[in-house]
Amino acid sequence: MMWTPDLEHYKGPRYTAIADAMADAIKSGELNDGDRLPTHRALADQLGVTVGTITRAYTEAERRGFVNARVGRGTFIATQHTQGQRFRIPGEAEPNAVDLRLNLPVAKDRADVLSKAMAELAAEPEQMNRLLGYQPDIGLPEHREQAVNWLKQTGLHTSADQIAITNGGQHGIMLTLLALTRPGDIILSEAMTYPGFMAVTHQLHLRPQPVAMDEEGVIPSAFEDACKQFSPRILYCTPTLQNPTNAIMSEIRREALADVARRYNVWIIEDSVNSNLISEAPTPLAEIAPDKVIHINSASKTLAAGLRVGWLVSPPEVRQQIANALRASCWMTSPLLAEIASRWISSGLAQTLLEQQKEELTQRNLLLDQYLGPYGLQSNPYSLHAWLELPELWRSSEFIAAADKENVKVIGEDSFIVAQYRAPQAIRLSSSCAWSLNHLEKGLKVLARLLQEEPQPTLSVF
Repeated sequence: MMWTPDLEHYKGPRYTAIADAMADAIKSGELNDGDRLPTHRALADQLGVTVGTITRAYTEAERRGFVNARVGRGTFIATQHTQGQRFRIPGEAEPNAVDLRLNLPVAKDRADVLSKAMAELAAEPEQMNRLLGYQPDIGLPEHREQAVNWLKQTGLHTSADQIAITNGGQHGIMLTLLALTRPGDIILSEAMTYPGFMAVTHQLHLRPQPVAMDEEGVIPSAFEDACKQFSPRILYCTPTLQNPTNAIMSEIRREALADVARRYNVWIIEDSVNSNLISEAPTPLAEIAPDKVIHINSASKTLAAGLRVGWLVSPPEVRQQIANALRASCWMTSPLLAEIASRWISSGLAQTLLEQQKEELTQRNLLLDQYLGPYGLQSNPYSLHAWLELPELWRSSEFIAAADKENVKVIGEDSFIVAQYRAPQAIRLSSSCAWSLNHLEKGLKVLARLLQEEPQPTLSVF
């Protein structure tokens, strides 16, 4: 049955009345997450208004954050709660499933190295007590000095006074947006991007707009066109091992992007959490344009996600604003956890743990290429994930459902699309998420077999 609101008790322009009615229908349970809304033409005919009015109503509803529009597919109810749900750790409710949905670091035993670090600290009561007290919002100087050393291996040369210690990369994204934007601001990102970024934009009531991509990521000319059209505050991007496509931006492309940012006075958030995984990654954007780039790195994908330690490098012009946002959000990152990360870096243990992670990822990505390489897989030996555009007959929703029936969990392009970007039918595969090589291979065999088949036809009832 088509949803048709009764607008009799709603005041104001028709388009806002429709959006208000939609909000009330969600609260009452009349409309639920995932429900498809009527086409613009159908609802216009039902209500006796113009198609333009319905278009404005759906746009207003999308701005408020409770619908998603997909070009060629329709408009669907998707509340902010749902947006948050798609960005979460599902837990271990399905122990027999091969779960390839999340970009988690490969699970490794960290108990011994953590115990050793804690034992060393326990033998230094003066330092332990210092770490258990309040510290500067951006972190202790010695912790920031070790961050300088850690970031050097990605090609970024910075100083301790440019660094703030954060509760991981996700916190770094939120701090930057808190500091540099206001509700309603338009911000840009890759047309397909990290869902955690989208979750923050919904919470902060920002309006993300997609910038077209190719095999290297953001296209500079498309970035410039978006600057002219929207006058944005920020561009968010992941130049190295982009999530979800695995794109790596060339140095020439990075220079061009920095040039556009300078000419249009746009800040760039460079998400660099994957850069440590690449031995010879291209020069970071923050090295090319330190005056326009906020650089975010984290221990989560390389050392241990539970440490919740990240590093944010910012230009002098915005450093105090970011420090203010950090202090307002959590006062400071735990000095105790930052101390552990710093000791691991200074002792060389962090590098050892990183190499172990890279070695495991190499083995897993070899398996991915073995089973799915013939289907045009976009992979990298050191990446946590791979990107697979599906054969023409498959829609991602059908492929995901077929894999799920065989206890293999994957996610499709819908989880990464910004606004109404028309994305290819594709899936992301996080090889790092599987429990073991054998477990991963079991799931890949299922996916390879499905790719050789045609989707089962669905029957419609008229």
